[in-house]
Amino acid sequence: MERGKEKVYEVLRQRLVGGQYKPGTQLKEEPLARELGVSRTPVRTALRRLVEDGLATADAGQGIHVAAWSDWDIEETFQLRMLLEPYAASLAAERGDEKMLALLRESNEKMAQAIKSGGLHSVEKIQAANSIFHRTILEYSASPRLRAMLETIIDMPIIVRSFHLYEKSELEQSLHHHQDLLLAMQARDAELARQVMQLHLRMSYHRFMRRRSQYEDMGAPE
Repeated sequence: MERGKEKVYEVLRQRLVGGQYKPGTQLKEEPLARELGVSRTPVRTALRRLVEDGLATADAGQGIHVAAWSDWDIEETFQLRMLLEPYAASLAAERGDEKMLALLRESNEKMAQAIKSGGLHSVEKIQAANSIFHRTILEYSASPRLRAMLETIIDMPIIVRSFHLYEKSELEQSLHHHQDLLLAMQARDAELARQVMQLHLRMSYHRFMRRRSQYEDMGAPE
Protein backbone atom coordinates (compact mmCIF):
# COMPACT_ATOMS: atom_id res chain seq x y z
CA MET A 1 0.00 0.00 0.00
CA GLU A 2 2.79 2.41 0.94
CA ARG A 3 4.55 1.69 -2.35
CA GLY A 4 1.35 2.50 -4.24
CA LYS A 5 0.99 5.81 -2.41
CA GLU A 6 4.58 6.70 -3.18
CA LYS A 7 4.13 5.89 -6.87
CA VAL A 8 1.05 8.13 -7.16
CA TYR A 9 2.92 10.94 -5.43
CA GLU A 10 5.92 10.61 -7.76
CA VAL A 11 3.73 10.59 -10.89
CA LEU A 12 1.85 13.71 -9.82
CA ARG A 13 4.99 15.43 -8.58
CA GLN A 14 6.74 14.89 -11.92
CA ARG A 15 3.73 16.29 -13.76
CA LEU A 16 3.74 19.44 -11.66
CA VAL A 17 7.51 19.89 -11.81
CA GLY A 18 7.43 19.33 -15.56
CA GLY A 19 4.73 21.96 -16.05
CA GLN A 20 2.14 19.50 -17.39
CA TYR A 21 -0.61 21.39 -15.55
CA LYS A 22 -1.04 25.15 -15.86
CA PRO A 23 -0.85 27.29 -12.67
CA GLY A 24 -4.27 27.41 -11.02
CA THR A 25 -5.48 24.08 -12.47
CA GLN A 26 -7.65 22.24 -9.95
CA LEU A 27 -6.42 18.77 -9.03
CA LYS A 28 -9.48 16.59 -8.41
CA GLU A 29 -9.20 13.30 -6.58
CA GLU A 30 -11.76 11.25 -8.49
CA PRO A 31 -10.58 11.94 -12.08
CA LEU A 32 -6.94 11.44 -11.05
CA ALA A 33 -7.78 8.19 -9.28
CA ARG A 34 -9.57 6.89 -12.40
CA GLU A 35 -6.72 7.94 -14.66
CA LEU A 36 -4.06 6.33 -12.46
CA GLY A 37 -6.10 3.21 -11.74
CA VAL A 38 -6.07 3.60 -7.96
CA SER A 39 -8.48 4.44 -5.17
CA ARG A 40 -8.93 8.03 -4.01
CA THR A 41 -6.96 7.43 -0.80
CA PRO A 42 -3.43 7.42 -2.31
CA VAL A 43 -4.38 10.38 -4.51
CA ARG A 44 -5.60 12.30 -1.45
CA THR A 45 -2.35 11.50 0.37
CA ALA A 46 -0.26 12.54 -2.63
CA LEU A 47 -2.12 15.83 -3.00
CA ARG A 48 -1.52 16.67 0.66
CA ARG A 49 2.21 16.04 0.17
CA LEU A 50 2.26 18.23 -2.93
CA VAL A 51 0.74 21.05 -0.88
CA GLU A 52 3.43 20.53 1.77
CA ASP A 53 6.07 20.67 -1.00
CA GLY A 54 4.71 24.01 -2.19
CA LEU A 55 3.78 22.61 -5.60
CA ALA A 56 0.06 22.93 -4.94
CA THR A 57 -2.20 25.08 -2.77
CA ALA A 58 -5.21 24.13 -0.66
CA ASP A 59 -7.98 26.65 -0.01
CA ALA A 60 -10.95 25.90 2.23
CA GLY A 61 -13.92 25.07 0.05
CA GLN A 62 -11.94 25.66 -3.14
CA GLY A 63 -10.05 22.37 -3.44
CA ILE A 64 -6.41 21.87 -4.38
CA HIS A 65 -4.84 23.80 -7.25
CA VAL A 66 -1.48 23.86 -8.99
CA ALA A 67 0.58 26.60 -7.37
CA ALA A 68 1.05 29.90 -9.20
CA TRP A 69 4.36 31.72 -8.81
CA SER A 70 4.74 35.33 -7.69
CA ASP A 71 8.01 37.27 -7.80
CA TRP A 72 8.36 36.62 -4.07
CA ASP A 73 7.89 32.86 -4.53
CA ILE A 74 10.60 32.84 -7.17
CA GLU A 75 12.99 34.94 -5.10
CA GLU A 76 12.48 32.75 -2.06
CA THR A 77 13.19 29.63 -4.11
CA PHE A 78 16.41 31.06 -5.49
CA GLN A 79 17.46 32.35 -2.05
CA LEU A 80 16.96 28.89 -0.54
CA ARG A 81 19.00 27.35 -3.35
CA MET A 82 21.75 29.95 -2.91
CA LEU A 83 21.91 29.08 0.79
CA LEU A 84 21.78 25.30 0.49
CA GLU A 85 23.09 24.17 -2.91
CA PRO A 86 26.60 25.70 -2.55
CA TYR A 87 26.92 23.64 0.63
CA ALA A 88 25.79 20.55 -1.29
CA ALA A 89 28.47 21.29 -3.90
CA SER A 90 31.17 21.55 -1.24
CA LEU A 91 30.12 18.22 0.26
CA ALA A 92 30.03 16.55 -3.16
CA ALA A 93 33.57 17.81 -3.88
CA GLU A 94 34.73 16.04 -0.74
CA ARG A 95 32.60 12.91 -0.95
CA GLY A 96 32.15 12.30 -4.69
CA ASP A 97 33.90 9.57 -6.65
CA GLU A 98 34.86 8.85 -10.24
CA LYS A 99 31.31 7.79 -11.07
CA MET A 100 30.06 11.23 -10.00
CA LEU A 101 32.67 12.94 -12.17
CA ALA A 102 31.67 10.77 -15.13
CA LEU A 103 27.98 11.66 -14.69
CA LEU A 104 28.76 15.38 -14.44
CA ARG A 105 31.02 15.20 -17.48
CA GLU A 106 28.37 13.34 -19.49
CA SER A 107 25.63 15.85 -18.60
CA ASN A 108 27.91 18.73 -19.62
CA GLU A 109 28.63 17.07 -22.95
CA LYS A 110 24.91 16.55 -23.60
CA MET A 111 24.18 20.14 -22.68
CA ALA A 112 26.95 21.39 -24.99
CA GLN A 113 25.66 19.27 -27.89
CA ALA A 114 22.08 20.49 -27.39
CA ILE A 115 23.18 24.15 -27.27
CA LYS A 116 25.22 23.69 -30.42
CA SER A 117 22.49 21.87 -32.35
CA GLY A 118 19.73 24.36 -31.58
CA GLY A 119 17.21 21.87 -32.94
CA LEU A 120 13.49 21.55 -32.31
CA HIS A 121 13.88 19.76 -28.98
CA SER A 122 17.16 21.34 -27.92
CA VAL A 123 15.65 23.30 -25.01
CA GLU A 124 14.17 20.15 -23.48
CA LYS A 125 17.54 18.39 -23.82
CA ILE A 126 19.37 21.34 -22.26
CA GLN A 127 16.96 21.42 -19.33
CA ALA A 128 17.22 17.65 -18.84
CA ALA A 129 21.04 17.79 -18.82
CA ASN A 130 20.94 20.71 -16.40
CA SER A 131 18.64 18.80 -14.07
CA ILE A 132 20.87 15.72 -14.10
CA PHE A 133 23.92 17.86 -13.32
CA HIS A 134 22.39 19.52 -10.27
CA ARG A 135 20.72 16.35 -9.02
CA THR A 136 23.97 14.41 -9.32
CA ILE A 137 25.73 16.95 -7.10
CA LEU A 138 22.88 16.75 -4.60
CA GLU A 139 22.97 12.95 -4.58
CA TYR A 140 26.74 12.81 -4.00
CA SER A 141 26.57 15.35 -1.19
CA ALA A 142 25.41 12.22 0.68
CA SER A 143 23.19 14.27 2.99
CA PRO A 144 19.62 12.94 3.30
CA ARG A 145 18.47 16.09 5.12
CA LEU A 146 19.93 18.37 2.46
CA ARG A 147 18.41 16.24 -0.27
CA ALA A 148 14.97 16.40 1.37
CA MET A 149 15.16 20.21 1.51
CA LEU A 150 16.49 20.79 -2.00
CA GLU A 151 14.90 18.04 -4.08
CA THR A 152 11.56 19.77 -4.56
CA ILE A 153 12.98 23.18 -5.53
CA ILE A 154 15.71 22.27 -8.04
CA ASP A 155 13.22 21.74 -10.88
CA MET A 156 10.45 24.20 -10.13
CA PRO A 157 7.99 24.34 -13.10
CA ILE A 158 8.36 28.05 -13.81
CA ILE A 159 12.16 27.78 -13.83
CA VAL A 160 12.03 24.74 -16.12
CA ARG A 161 9.88 26.68 -18.60
CA SER A 162 12.25 29.66 -18.46
CA PHE A 163 14.85 27.78 -20.52
CA HIS A 164 12.72 28.65 -23.55
CA LEU A 165 13.43 32.35 -22.97
CA TYR A 166 17.25 32.27 -22.88
CA GLU A 167 19.58 33.24 -25.68
CA LYS A 168 22.38 30.95 -26.81
CA SER A 169 25.04 33.09 -25.11
CA GLU A 170 23.21 32.81 -21.79
CA LEU A 171 22.97 29.04 -22.07
CA GLU A 172 26.67 28.89 -22.91
CA GLN A 173 27.47 30.94 -19.80
CA SER A 174 25.48 28.51 -17.67
CA LEU A 175 27.36 25.59 -19.23
CA HIS A 176 30.66 27.34 -18.50
CA HIS A 177 29.71 27.46 -14.81
CA HIS A 178 28.96 23.73 -14.95
CA GLN A 179 32.36 23.09 -16.46
CA ASP A 180 34.02 25.13 -13.70
CA LEU A 181 32.10 23.13 -11.12
CA LEU A 182 33.37 19.93 -12.68
CA LEU A 183 36.94 21.22 -12.41
CA ALA A 184 36.40 22.04 -8.74
CA MET A 185 35.01 18.53 -8.17
CA GLN A 186 37.97 16.95 -9.95
CA ALA A 187 40.35 18.95 -7.73
CA ARG A 188 38.29 18.02 -4.64
CA ASP A 189 38.29 21.72 -3.79
CA ALA A 190 35.21 22.09 -1.60
CA GLU A 191 35.52 25.86 -1.15
CA LEU A 192 35.91 26.50 -4.87
CA ALA A 193 32.90 24.29 -5.60
CA ARG A 194 30.87 26.27 -3.07
CA GLN A 195 31.88 29.61 -4.59
CA VAL A 196 31.24 28.57 -8.19
CA MET A 197 27.81 27.15 -7.33
CA GLN A 198 26.91 30.34 -5.50
CA LEU A 199 27.98 32.45 -8.50
CA HIS A 200 26.10 30.14 -10.87
CA LEU A 201 22.85 30.41 -8.93
CA ARG A 202 23.13 34.15 -8.38
CA MET A 203 23.70 34.74 -12.10
CA SER A 204 20.82 32.39 -12.91
CA TYR A 205 18.53 34.34 -10.60
CA HIS A 206 19.32 37.73 -12.16
CA ARG A 207 19.11 36.30 -15.67
CA PHE A 208 15.78 34.67 -14.92
CA MET A 209 14.23 37.78 -13.38
CA ARG A 210 15.36 39.95 -16.30
CA ARG A 211 13.91 37.53 -18.84
CA ARG A 212 10.69 37.13 -16.84
CA SER A 213 10.24 40.92 -16.79
CA GLN A 214 10.86 41.18 -20.55
CA TYR A 215 8.44 38.33 -21.24
CA GLU A 216 5.69 39.90 -19.13
CA ASP A 217 6.25 43.29 -20.85
CA MET A 218 5.48 41.60 -24.15
CA GLY A 219 2.13 40.49 -22.72
CA ALA A 220 2.94 36.79 -23.03
CA PRO A 221 1.32 34.36 -20.60
CA GLU A 222 3.52 32.76 -17.95
